[in-house]
Amino acid sequence: MFTAPLAAQARRELGATTIHREPKGLLLARTVSASPVVVRDARTGWSQFRLEGWVSSSLLKADKRNGFDVAVRAKNVRLREEPSGREIAQLEEGMLLDKLEEKGNWTRVRRMVWADSKALRESRVASHESRVDSQESKVESRARDSVQAYVAPQASPTAASGVAESTNERIELLRPAPLLSQPEGVQLAALNSGMTGQVVGRTGDWVRVQVEGWVREEDLKSASGALVGVTAAEIRANPERYVGQMLEWRLQYISGAVADELRPEMPPGQPYLLARGPLPETGFVYLMLSREDAARIQALPALTELTVRARVRAARSRFLATPVLQLEALLSPVLR
Repeated sequence: MFTAPLAAQARRELGATTIHREPKGLLLARTVSASPVVVRDARTGWSQFRLEGWVSSSLLKADKRNGFDVAVRAKNVRLREEPSGREIAQLEEGMLLDKLEEKGNWTRVRRMVWADSKALRESRVASHESRVDSQESKVESRARDSVQAYVAPQASPTAASGVAESTNERIELLRPAPLLSQPEGVQLAALNSGMTGQVVGRTGDWVRVQVEGWVREEDLKSASGALVGVTAAEIRANPERYVGQMLEWRLQYISGAVADELRPEMPPGQPYLLARGPLPETGFVYLMLSREDAARIQALPALTELTVRARVRAARSRFLATPVLQLEALLSPVLR
């Protein structure tokens, strides 16, 4: 499965509507108030997003069906933004959910769901960010326009070794095939027939392909101990959980700057990057880094994709819903 276009993966505000397991599928819940969501996928007239909140633990029961953790054990169970907080939705009896954490008599749960796209509109938070962001520097404003229109192709590491590049060709597997780390290398995975992907290089009888899919977050673990799969929205919603934590994120370098009084989360004069991400999200991130790292990264072309290991310094800046991170390691590209 390939990710939805960037335009689909945007922040929206969900109004009162019905929530379903799949487009036109089983009814799971009803939203009762406007809430921000990030659209992850889209089909004709329908949008997929993650529904997340807190439920009284007494209204849940253990249920491991289909890889979930718990099920709703009563009718019209209230899903709240925080324990005892604002009501987001009413959940149908039997709805299966992932269990994230417990706090007192409350349990935080989530699930990927679908809703009619007509119930979604541009988030008021996103609109506010846009208005404030228009007052940013001209470089940042031009970068925002560029990012919406274009995602820079990344150079393949095989280019230097003489592998022919072919970045626009798409392929489909005729039969099941092993995915190898390199020609005649170790097997990484088994691909099913009919799976599609993109050709990024060729050498001899071998084709280097890029495929994309999804795995459950609970099955992921970074070798560094850093958290993976965390969204910017999760950080803003749970700063007490994530501030101080190490993350691994993919970002797109936009421009470099130096902190001033408009960035009180950073020391005055602190070099930082404006970056888009975490990819494939379309929001922005402030990445603090040393002067040496700033000089090396700012020598890269704008829109270069970076993989970083960074620590969360703030869930958002004073004027924008922009997380502030401190660079710990640049994982890619490798700079000399």
